[in-house]
Amino acid sequence: MPLANNPSQWSLFVVGCDRSGTTLLTSILESGFGLAAPLETHVIPAFARGLWMWGDLERRAARRRLLVAMIDFLEILIARTYPTKSVEALEPVTLLAVRDRIDAMVDESRDFGDLILGWFGRFANSHGQTGWVDNSSFYESLPLEIWEAHLPQMRVIHIVRDGRDVALSWLKSWWGPATLGEAAWLWRRHVRDKRAWGLKHPGYYLEISYESLLTRPEENVARIAAFLNLPVPSWPVDLTLSASARALSSGGTHDLLRGPVKSDNREKWRTALSDRDQRLFEWFAADLLRASGYPTRFDPMSVIERLLLAPQAILSLGKRFFTPVFYAKKAKWVIPWILRLAGSTRGLVVRLAMGRKG
Repeated sequence: MPLANNPSQWSLFVVGCDRSGTTLLTSILESGFGLAAPLETHVIPAFARGLWMWGDLERRAARRRLLVAMIDFLEILIARTYPTKSVEALEPVTLLAVRDRIDAMVDESRDFGDLILGWFGRFANSHGQTGWVDNSSFYESLPLEIWEAHLPQMRVIHIVRDGRDVALSWLKSWWGPATLGEAAWLWRRHVRDKRAWGLKHPGYYLEISYESLLTRPEENVARIAAFLNLPVPSWPVDLTLSASARALSSGGTHDLLRGPVKSDNREKWRTALSDRDQRLFEWFAADLLRASGYPTRFDPMSVIERLLLAPQAILSLGKRFFTPVFYAKKAKWVIPWILRLAGSTRGLVVRLAMGRKG
């Protein structure tokens, strides 16, 4: 079921494992289809599971308190996610760009879903657009039912990349997994969970292969256009038209957004991963690699091979519990609770969380 012709009613999300191409796909949607795309927000899952803390959202005061806390959360998130960039410099390409419209957004809402639609909608309007798309990629897989509970008409585009290339890229980042085993386990969960949601909502879900987006872009752009019920844009699209791509393309992890899409940015695992690492990844995810159309080298493994690899796999996955990043990622979800409890000291909490004094 394609989206309605009125983009102002859209709830469109790009999902996938980190380093799977979610930012590239979001930039294509922004520059090719004219959708507004704020930098990743994370506010929906961060607040949706603890809405009871904010009181009865039928009351205006409760909705305003919630929206103010979401804005505070986003300011902290941006400061911590992009430590080399100032929040002020990034504000125009984030939902913070419309925080001066808090009262209007509160007045036009009746619940959490309304607040989200109003916030994203006003951001889109501030960029001269009516439709929007949110890049919703996370370290660990989160149930899409969290979004669906408040945005029942949402649409999802899921981008899937060969997990071995995902692992190569992800392990280089400071926020990435501790080991190859953890990367394989996380990739498997992301792909499996998103597909399970898609099977339940076939008209609201579209899956795109990262590799096919690189090698057959026109075909995939046409599929996206049909899904969105929008005209097919000409290819190649100019990624410099994407405000979010311009903001991210100088930070190291998204340098490829500076130029045209590179069709050869794939299958690096063949030479970059040792046989031992390839075998370990397949121990975790051979079935899902195969189901996704990716070749395997050591599948099927015998029972003895799997038993011999088991201690290495368990140790590789277990190291995640001894890394600061694992706990830093968990701490992010505690921020809404801290903001709620802070009361009149909320401003001090925000400044400290952003690393600012005074």
